[in-house]
Amino acid sequence: MRLQLNRIAHPVTVLGPGRRLGLWVQGCHIRCPGCGSVDTWNPHVGQTLDTAALAHELADVIVRDRLTGLTITGGEPTEQADALADLVTRLRDTLDSHGNAPVDVLVFTGRTARAAARRAATLWAVVDAAVCGPYRPDQPGADPLIASSNQRLLTLTPLGEARFAFEQRKVVRALQTHVEDGEITLIGLPNPGDLPRLEAALRRRGITMEGRSWQP
Repeated sequence: MRLQLNRIAHPVTVLGPGRRLGLWVQGCHIRCPGCGSVDTWNPHVGQTLDTAALAHELADVIVRDRLTGLTITGGEPTEQADALADLVTRLRDTLDSHGNAPVDVLVFTGRTARAAARRAATLWAVVDAAVCGPYRPDQPGADPLIASSNQRLLTLTPLGEARFAFEQRKVVRALQTHVEDGEITLIGLPNPGDLPRLEAALRRRGITMEGRSWQP
């Protein structure tokens, strides 16, 4: 199957517990106001990848870097549910064949849990936890994994419950810097106004940003 992808980053430490692999899918028709990843909205750009080949590539990264989880965000994962479900299934089969410890899967979706489960049943069946609901910049969230207070974190499997139970979540609300091929990516859940403030602070130091993920 084919998956439209924006980017991959690892290790990610601010989008779930432990050391994780982050997967940003390309394409979103929800388009929440204030979204920090506007660059992932257009479904016709990014990379088109084969899920079978990608699963083996990601499994190698997870084993090599001793990663403990996979976070799928975007973009809107439920709009590529079948391809993502195929990827997760293949990835787990490959990791099992290596005797790797279980890797949990967390999905961020702008849809409610009910809408996501209905629209993306194949994906919903293979994830361990999900953060559900549209982003509302006027309702900032306090939880490390909740960008706005209307959203909800659900655990869907015993592994999800073990990894994401409140007392076991060691995630700190922060932004993580990832540098690859000359590009700097900020990973995490910024508070409202954080990104424009960051841009202004860089400008005062003589640093100009050529592209901004939160602007068209």
